[in-house]
Amino acid sequence: MKIEALQIDIVELGSLVPEWRPLRTMQEYPGSHRVKFAHRPFEGEGISLEPRPGYASVLRIQTAEGIESPGVLGVGWGLEQLEWEARTFKLQWTPELVGADALDREYTWHKMWMARRYFHMPSTAPLALIDELLWDLTGIKAGLPVHKLLGGFRNRVPAYLTETAVSFDEALQSARTAKEQGYHGFKDHSILGVKANLDLARELRATVGDEMVLMHDPVQQYTVDEAIHVGRELEKLGYLWIEEPLQESDINGLKRVSDALDMHVLALESVQGAPYLAVPYLAAGAIDIVRQTGIGITGQMKLANLAEMFGATCHGGNPHVVAAVRNDDWWEHAAWPATSPDRALVAAASEMIRATHRVEDGFMYVPQTPGLGREIDWNALKERTVLSL
Repeated sequence: MKIEALQIDIVELGSLVPEWRPLRTMQEYPGSHRVKFAHRPFEGEGISLEPRPGYASVLRIQTAEGIESPGVLGVGWGLEQLEWEARTFKLQWTPELVGADALDREYTWHKMWMARRYFHMPSTAPLALIDELLWDLTGIKAGLPVHKLLGGFRNRVPAYLTETAVSFDEALQSARTAKEQGYHGFKDHSILGVKANLDLARELRATVGDEMVLMHDPVQQYTVDEAIHVGRELEKLGYLWIEEPLQESDINGLKRVSDALDMHVLALESVQGAPYLAVPYLAAGAIDIVRQTGIGITGQMKLANLAEMFGATCHGGNPHVVAAVRNDDWWEHAAWPATSPDRALVAAASEMIRATHRVEDGFMYVPQTPGLGREIDWNALKERTVLSL
């Protein structure tokens, strides 16, 4: 299935309101005997500007067989900037992709892995997009959903609700919501300090009862001793895991925490380089659960399989990867909308290329239609295109 062309369409998203309120602001860690830095919920009004046109660049990988797959390459408020970025992307990647076999995903993934360095790429998001579109093309050609091509393990995964950077009382209310809506678990990102975090943990357990799974993510705010102390208290409350207890570059500290606790330690969300970087952490026994940061579906499958060989689990992958492997046990569903400054743009673009995995009755259900199973409004893409490259 030869790749015949890369086309990038600049699409007008309509008149949108640019607005943003930061999720967090920095502060000195409360109650610490030495200065270290943590964070707290942002206080303030944020930014809101007058409505203006928004734009998205849509990459379309087209094959000689007439099968194509689109995906959002970028979004922005300026047409000229998006055009410049689209032209530079097309110039760089046309020689690497056009003429290649779309089914040779492994070959292309390894080429992209090295391109991270040789092209000095500030983000791996375009690489993940290319890989996902190649999987979509493969699934469409085969007439099968991607998770079946990956091996197929299940059609649904237990889901938990996650909350972040909110007050003590708001976290409790979110936990009540999770229980009322049938989620199987709840995760806090409490940043209130050791004592308040533990007080919240006890209140959360009392709120949801013994049946619901609880997880705690302090977002790297603890020392080793604090993480061990908090972890031991959480074990008494039946918590499933503690996530990002330390700065994730501290492999020795994570091992000390993991050795001291019976509960699982999850890490590697912010340290990039998976699947390869995960090897020393798993080999040292520094973590029990690997956060999914593998590039694209291909990279995520490598990381999931690597973790399984170490008797570990992974967490946070593409819906098709989660459904295809045995060792990714949970689907994380946010209790809050996207917090990025371009969220209005992302939301508008997602209406034209819509993911169809869904969360209901406490489970994430993976699409059963060919490829990624997305719903694509081809008419809207055509009608709103203002420039094709």
